[in-house]
Amino acid sequence: MSVIKFEVQKEVFERTKERLHSILPVDKLRRKKNRKNFLCITGSIERPIRFSIYHVKKTEKGFKRKEEWGLSALKAANYKDKESVEFELELDKLYQWEASSLEEKDVFFSILFQISARLHRPPKFLRYEGLAEEGGDEMVAKEEVAEEEEEEFGLTEREEADLEKVLARVENAVHNCEAYMDTLARELSILDGENIQSIMESEGQVACLMESLDQSIGGLGEVETELTSYEETVGQVRRSLEKIEAESLELGVASRNNVLLREELSGLVQALQFPDAPLLLSLDLRTVDGRVKATIAAHQLQLALNVEDRIHPALLRLKGVVEQKKSLERISRKFAYSLADTFRAVCGETWPKGISVQNLHLPSLSVTHAALRPYAELSAWLKGAHPEVFSRVLEAYSEGTQKIYAEAIKELFKEAARKISSVSASSKSSGSTTDLQLRGRFFGKTRSLANKDFDTESQGSGEGSIDSSEREHYYDVLEEVLEGLSLPVNGEEAFLKEFFHLEAGTTPSSGTSPVKGHQANELRKFMVSLFASVEAELGNFLSSYEKLEPSFCMGGMVKLGEQALRPENSASFISVVFGTLLVQEKRSFDRLMNSYVDAIADTRLSRKQKPEILPFVAEFEDFAVMAENIFEGSARRSELEKWYVKMLGGIFEGILRHAADGGKIPGEVLKMENFHRLHAILCKLKVGALESQRKEAKAKYNEALNAYVTKYLGRPLVKLNEFFDGVQGKVSQGVKESEVGYQMSFSRAELKRVIREYPAKEVKRGLDSLYKKLEKHLSEEENLLQVVWRAMQEEFIVQYKSLESLIGRCYPGAKISLEFTIEDILLFFSEIAQSH
Repeated sequence: MSVIKFEVQKEVFERTKERLHSILPVDKLRRKKNRKNFLCITGSIERPIRFSIYHVKKTEKGFKRKEEWGLSALKAANYKDKESVEFELELDKLYQWEASSLEEKDVFFSILFQISARLHRPPKFLRYEGLAEEGGDEMVAKEEVAEEEEEEFGLTEREEADLEKVLARVENAVHNCEAYMDTLARELSILDGENIQSIMESEGQVACLMESLDQSIGGLGEVETELTSYEETVGQVRRSLEKIEAESLELGVASRNNVLLREELSGLVQALQFPDAPLLLSLDLRTVDGRVKATIAAHQLQLALNVEDRIHPALLRLKGVVEQKKSLERISRKFAYSLADTFRAVCGETWPKGISVQNLHLPSLSVTHAALRPYAELSAWLKGAHPEVFSRVLEAYSEGTQKIYAEAIKELFKEAARKISSVSASSKSSGSTTDLQLRGRFFGKTRSLANKDFDTESQGSGEGSIDSSEREHYYDVLEEVLEGLSLPVNGEEAFLKEFFHLEAGTTPSSGTSPVKGHQANELRKFMVSLFASVEAELGNFLSSYEKLEPSFCMGGMVKLGEQALRPENSASFISVVFGTLLVQEKRSFDRLMNSYVDAIADTRLSRKQKPEILPFVAEFEDFAVMAENIFEGSARRSELEKWYVKMLGGIFEGILRHAADGGKIPGEVLKMENFHRLHAILCKLKVGALESQRKEAKAKYNEALNAYVTKYLGRPLVKLNEFFDGVQGKVSQGVKESEVGYQMSFSRAELKRVIREYPAKEVKRGLDSLYKKLEKHLSEEENLLQVVWRAMQEEFIVQYKSLESLIGRCYPGAKISLEFTIEDILLFFSEIAQSH
């Protein structure tokens, strides 16, 4: 500890000219014990001496002061228990510490107690019984404190100067102390006598002073009595003022209550007054002026009836208020019945007497709407004031318009059917083999997909096919029907919002209020009641023609999708109807496409004849051209492209399956011609989503072409190729290429003998035979004969060059070569192609 004390004195307190009296290693209570914190008691070296307490912490760079307090800031020191190292110091706040040992804690408290005892206001020491037995360190500390006390309480400079003056008056005072002391004693006795004499002379003055004090005490008593009297008077005045103030407050409250009551009654009378009652019931609602006045009066009447929002609830129980409200309600009810009768009369006068459908458009009730629109504000008043009367008006309007629209919708679809049939009849009279109602199941040539045995004799005759003009006419009529439905239905829906103030919305979610959900659905329910037959009639119309021609569902899906996405149909009733039927058409489209894919998978080739191009490959082009015309620019195009991919997958599998089944022609030819046709179809379509299928068709075509050339061209110079196979075998066994000619079986003479077996005429005869075989295998429809012949020419030339290269490497300098050249080969291939 002495070493630490020395280091702390030197590093921390030497530069501040302070002396370290005690140091105690401590830690904060219930913290990790690291013994790097110290409490120090110091005193300044210079006078006056000032004692301080420091918190010093040991760091990697040395000791550092963290906190400082003057000793006068110490309020209390709690020693706590003799057996515990814990203690508390109350400085600017309460600090709790743990000493490193009991002995060091005792020494620290002993020094702190001794130094604090000299202060003017020493701190409190709790649970500390005073000085204990002091060890070596404690004795050293006490000696240091004693030295400091001597320094602190010795003579000052002035006192030393006065003492020197006194000693200087007597000569030899230092050497003759007894004589000097006698002299000082005599002077002191003289001074005491003079002091006593002075006290005796001032006795009279003291008596006068005491008498003056007694008089002052008496005067103070009188003043106190008067103050008490004044205090009682002031209390009485205060009580009187408080009573007056309370009475004034009560009068003010009563006055304010009277004013508020008068205002409340005045407002009540004004709120319940309705002087226009006779006028409201006598107005002519058919005139503009009458409707304007009726609207203003009706709103004033409703304002008077809704008085609950403007008066205190207790006033509603007054007899006069109850009677006035009943009177106003009778007036309101009479006017509501009169208004409802007016609405029904206007509807009856303006509803069309006969139903006629022109240009496939539903008849519009615009005349009725125009006659009712001026009553829109009165309709809103009726809905809010008398919902039951409003419901009856709404029901009457629904019954009348529902009959009109139901009859008109039936007539609309009858007219559409007649228009389609008229074109079908004209097509029949112009030479068509059958009527639309007798058409086959599939469109165009693709109807033959249903003929799984592919009897080609029944294909291509046009029997049961639908020409493009009939298809386009059907789609045109369908589009006219959809437009003829959407415009009147949207107009009726807009009128219901404007006049009857029905709110549009969808079915409320689980978190929506039931009342709010009912209001949001009222327009939807009313539109369903008016146009209940639209969805059924349109669905039957589509289904009836799709039974005759299933491919019509494609155009129906496109047309419905376009109508549903139009801005004017957005979030309308008709868009919901179109959306529902669009789902139905989408399902029909999926069923149709599934039937095509299944038909491709179930096809069987007839072994009686040469299949050439598979029918489903050729008919895919007809289908794709028709589908592209229908779906061009449509938002539903993605649906078609998905089925393109599935159909092409089935076509790829079908081609490979039929090629593997075998038949009159090689499988390579079947794959080559069909993949060539399929690649040409995809290139013509230019559909971005089918780019990978186009590349795959091209790759399979090239693969089939190479396989066919390799199989049927083979190695036309058989013996020569076998000879050089043996040569290459020797080379692989380690014989050098230049030494192969020395082998008996592969000598130069043997090579010449083999070469003589393949003169130019023999080679040309073999190629001519090969060309005839190609003519039997390949169809004229795809015109691939010259393409395959050119590929065989290139392969033959490659083999020729390979043989020439082997001859040059294995028989160098022998001047041996084949009996025909590359020019001869080119000439042979050209002459054979021209001769056929």
